[in-house]
Amino acid sequence: MALEAAGMTDVGLVRNHNEDNFFFNTDLGLFVVADGLGGHAAGEIASKIVVDQVAKFIEHTADTETTMQPGSSSRFASLSESRLKTAIQMSNKAIAENIILHPERETMGSTIVACLIEGKRVTMAHVGDSRGYKLSREGIQQITRDHSWVAEQVANGLMTKEEAKRHPFRNIITQALGNNSELNIEVHEFEITNSETILLCSDGLSGMISDEQILAIFNESSDLQNAARRLISKAIQNGGEDNITLVLARHDLV
Repeated sequence: MALEAAGMTDVGLVRNHNEDNFFFNTDLGLFVVADGLGGHAAGEIASKIVVDQVAKFIEHTADTETTMQPGSSSRFASLSESRLKTAIQMSNKAIAENIILHPERETMGSTIVACLIEGKRVTMAHVGDSRGYKLSREGIQQITRDHSWVAEQVANGLMTKEEAKRHPFRNIITQALGNNSELNIEVHEFEITNSETILLCSDGLSGMISDEQILAIFNESSDLQNAARRLISKAIQNGGEDNITLVLARHDLV
């Protein structure tokens, strides 16, 4: 079952350089968005390390026989989950090793949202506030849960979603690769139909466009490349306050 995809990134209107990176390979079924942190070009280095390390590991393990691997003390992880988690852990280690070689980059880090699509099965993993969605003509569903301070306040009933969108601390994340804390890599496994599309994006998109706007633009677009271009244009039109990056993927219906 063939896949089609489109990816795009833009510096936006406020930042003077782009710290985001993305990668996709339809043959591998791998799609990745990483949002770098740290400024002074270090964020760009961190996000590049992430996409390169994840792509390298997933390609290296592409012929691994299907099996069940230990996930935690209470359950078993699928092979796809194990591959994504290991790839992310390796990219986290690679950032730490780069910081040792370049101490001036000690504050750099990156978020990640990545997925493997194998037939109808999707395995999605993330750290930070880069998001993964499932889109169809009928609706939009956010799959990931932001690892951010405001998301925690919303989850605890201390803040509404609308308040979170405007809060001055909305950009404070609680999980990131490279910050020397224990990673909480969240994984979601689900199925998609031929009419559904996966969207991965940095918060430069999700922070500037509502879910309803994303869905409307997607439904009005002629193809994935057109949808990607129009989504970025809308984020820029709405202010373009951050770097904007997205990847779209679905089964090729041709």
